[in-house]
Amino acid sequence: MIRKWKKFPFSWLLPVLFFAALWLLGTTGIYNDSNQYIAMHIHREPLYSFFLWIFRSLFGETKYLDIVRFLQNGLAAFSVIWLAESLKKRFGFGQWMETLVCLILLAPHIITPVFSASGLVLSNGVISEALGLPLFYLFTAQCMKMVYTRQRGAALSSLLLSLFLSLVRGQMMFTILLWLVFAGAVVIVEKKKLAKRLLICVVCTALAFGTRTLLVKSYNLVFNGYFINNTFGSVGLLANILYAADEEDAERIADQDARVMFELSYRLAKEQGATYQDAPEGFFNRAAHLEKWHDAIKFEMIEEPWRQLHDREGFIDYIPENVESDRIAATIVKSLLPAVLGRWLYDYLALACYGLIRSIAVVHPLLNWYALTAYLAYIVLAALAWRKNHNSNAVWLAAFSLLAVLANVFATSMIIMCLSRYVIYGLPLFYVSGLMLLYELAGGKNAGELKH
Repeated sequence: MIRKWKKFPFSWLLPVLFFAALWLLGTTGIYNDSNQYIAMHIHREPLYSFFLWIFRSLFGETKYLDIVRFLQNGLAAFSVIWLAESLKKRFGFGQWMETLVCLILLAPHIITPVFSASGLVLSNGVISEALGLPLFYLFTAQCMKMVYTRQRGAALSSLLLSLFLSLVRGQMMFTILLWLVFAGAVVIVEKKKLAKRLLICVVCTALAFGTRTLLVKSYNLVFNGYFINNTFGSVGLLANILYAADEEDAERIADQDARVMFELSYRLAKEQGATYQDAPEGFFNRAAHLEKWHDAIKFEMIEEPWRQLHDREGFIDYIPENVESDRIAATIVKSLLPAVLGRWLYDYLALACYGLIRSIAVVHPLLNWYALTAYLAYIVLAALAWRKNHNSNAVWLAAFSLLAVLANVFATSMIIMCLSRYVIYGLPLFYVSGLMLLYELAGGKNAGELKH
């Protein structure tokens, strides 16, 4: 028994005990979005809703959420251990370093309940991040295994995981493109059959996006009766376009129904002080003002008044109503974007700056400077590690982590503001990769050159 216990790494105890405690002592969290996932709403990506449906079908309405919560905590623990163990094998560090890596990977689960307004516990909540974060850890582990070992199995598994992530949250489609960047980088470094292999990478990426669209539409056909994509993306984008618009921009909308809808929503926004004209001076003040009003614009000034109009026009089924709202929103966006592009880009960059800060810290005047310093230090460390060794393991991980942060932030800012739980994916990778850069520069065992 003692020998068997010694084979169990004590570093694994941290995630196992942490998530066991969350499961045993916590309760199932029902948040604003939870009922839409349970109801398999047309607004939501399918995978998490389908995940809930499977266990609801197997175990019934009264028991399935407890089983889901157990599985979510189990998957979360497994993903932390898998990623930490994969880095341990590559960098050759010991149990204490692996324990530190595990602690960093637990950070989103520790920080989110403390700093989010809802007290969100990721692994206990009926929320897509309960699947999204563990899958992202697994994707990272397999993507880096593809880079480090050049194994086709790792390339395939990481591509499949990126597809799953895109089906959990739309913003996570960036992982498919991230896979393309690093699969392409591996091909370029190897310099074998360059054109052919790059073409294969591009084709695989196109197939992943095409498969995602097919799966989303097929899911909606089976569960909602319509072979269509999820709706609401255009409405989310419109919220930020409307914020940047002026009243006279209505004249640019040729579609009469769309113009009426815009005028209705803009009037409501103006009455509430929810446009750029009402924002206080300053770059970050503008971001804070838009973040304050984004959801109110989207739900109270666009979705709800439009729904009332549609109800009066005879839209009884909520799906055709949502499809029509999505169409009108897209029409308004197309009509207004050229006129408001400058202000919209200003807002977009302001939201993205907040997102970059929240990816590694908390928005606060002092911590904003810390975030800037941390990014600069990170880049300096990566440059030093690359200068020391052009095939550095840690530099590959750092490049992956930084691109993941940037891609997630700029994808999220396009549609919505960067709340902590939307950009929490980048935080653990940033600090783990920073730790690996320091480990390499300090000459850690097996650190440094990429070895197949």
